[in-house]
Amino acid sequence: MKKLIVLLLILSFPVKAEWVKVTGKHIHLGKYSPIESCKIATEKAKKNAITETLGIKVSSDVISRCSEVDGEFDCERNQLSLFELNGNIIGERNKNENDGKNDDGIRFCEVTLEANVVPLKKNNDPSFFFDVKFNQEIFRTGEKLEIEINTSKRMYMAIFQWLPYGGKKYNVITKIFPNKNFNKNTNDLIDKKLELTYEAYFPEDIKKDKIDEYFIFIASEKPIPWLAKYSQMERLKSQLSKTNILIEKHISGYILIK
Repeated sequence: MKKLIVLLLILSFPVKAEWVKVTGKHIHLGKYSPIESCKIATEKAKKNAITETLGIKVSSDVISRCSEVDGEFDCERNQLSLFELNGNIIGERNKNENDGKNDDGIRFCEVTLEANVVPLKKNNDPSFFFDVKFNQEIFRTGEKLEIEINTSKRMYMAIFQWLPYGGKKYNVITKIFPNKNFNKNTNDLIDKKLELTYEAYFPEDIKKDKIDEYFIFIASEKPIPWLAKYSQMERLKSQLSKTNILIEKHISGYILIK
C-alpha cells in the first residue's frame, strides 16, 4: 500500500431526524484570524450536531489530534465529511458567533447554531458488527501497519482510503481492499478474522511535516459492486444511502510524519 492509519471508531444508532442546538469552540492564540477561528468553530459545531443526534461515539484523543496537524480547519472539515457518511445536515438556523477572550486573555471563537440532521441507513442488527485493531498510531515512511479485523459473522469487507490533501492526484477515495495493487489478499469474504499489512508512505510533493489521512471500513451482508475510486466523498455517501443491504461502517483517521 501507499499510506497508513490511526484508529477512530464510529458506532451509530438509529434515530429520527431532528433539530439540535450545538456549540463549537476554537481557541486561536493568534495563530488564526477571528474569521478563520470562527470557521473552525462552525465545523466543530456541525460535527457535534451529527454526533449528538446520531448517538455516534468518537474517541476524544482522535478529535484533539486535529490540533496537532498543520491546517486545523482542513482537519475539522475532513472529519465532518466523514461523519456525514452517517447523516446529512439538511438545515441550519439561529447561528451566533462570539469572538472574545477568556479570563486569561486568550482569544477564542464560540459558535452556537441549530442543525437539522437526517440519518443515513443504519445497521439495526446487533449481531452484525466488526472490530479493528492496529499495531500503532503515528507513522513514518517505511513503517509497517498491521491491521486485525475481527467479525461477529461472515461478511464482505471493503476498505477505502481518503487522502484529502487537495488536487486531482490525492483528493480521491480509493478502494485499497480488495485491490491486488495494494495487497495480494483479495478475498473480501471475511469469516471471523482478517489480517492485513501495509507500508506507510509520506508523499514527496506535499510541503508539510504532518498530514492527516483516513480509512473507511465498510462491511456488508452481501457483495456490493464498489467502484475502484470515487472522486468525491458525496459519491461514496450516495452509494451507502441507496443500498438496501445491511452494512456496518468504521472510520479511522491517522497522522503521517515526514
